[in-house]
Amino acid sequence: IFDVEHGACASVHTPSGHLILLDCGHNSTTNWRPSTWLASQRIRPELLIISNLDEDHASDLVNIDRLCPPSRFYTNSTIPPDYVVREKNAGGWIIPGIANAVAYMRSAVVPAPPIYFGHELYRFEHTYTLFKDFKKLSVVTFIFYAGHGIIFPGDIEQRAWRVFLTNAEFRQRLSRVNLFVASHHGRQSGFEPAVFDHCHPEIVLISDKSVTHGTQLTSGRYGAYSRGVMFDRTRRDVLTTRNDGAISVSIEHDGRAIIRTAL
Repeated sequence: IFDVEHGACASVHTPSGHLILLDCGHNSTTNWRPSTWLASQRIRPELLIISNLDEDHASDLVNIDRLCPPSRFYTNSTIPPDYVVREKNAGGWIIPGIANAVAYMRSAVVPAPPIYFGHELYRFEHTYTLFKDFKKLSVVTFIFYAGHGIIFPGDIEQRAWRVFLTNAEFRQRLSRVNLFVASHHGRQSGFEPAVFDHCHPEIVLISDKSVTHGTQLTSGRYGAYSRGVMFDRTRRDVLTTRNDGAISVSIEHDGRAIIRTAL
């Protein structure tokens, strides 16, 4: 999980050696960009998932498309491209990254069929006829491997969480998660206590910038539902990119999950 301030960008290196990129925000302070990182390692994403069609999840997509375009692209499949254009233009203007996402959405050349590279991957999404807000229409991605599970919920908000929780399959996937990425960068609007009736994570991970809004102050709330892990000789319930830098989780051959950060 990269430090992209109040944005989102994470990579998953699969057992087969393929790379999945989840969102492609960038860090405007350090100018770290996933496109530069990918190009420097000569890696092309096998799959790019844009969880939420907002700027902070797609700000570097133009450069990724130019330097290392993904083999497959996915975002909420129920949303018509014209709807995105209309709603974004009504709010002011459509940024280049979202315009690129719309182009991928229109393309029949870059499909995103179910793919498994030695792990399990599941996606859930609400239809745009149920919710109009792009945050509530975020794609929720579950990835499972070797007894560990992580959830990437995009910017899902409370009402959308509650609808998902009526789905038995969603609840079953949630019960297998031990690495919980907080929705909406840890903001209050993405915190739904009922989620933790079904999910008992070992650690909560938050991608966010320095606290500038009271709605960011949710670490204690998430920590109350986290079992905690020993990290650098200290018990931690929550890790944040704003305090800990980029966060990596490696699954070892013996099945242990090793968490590292880079300040």
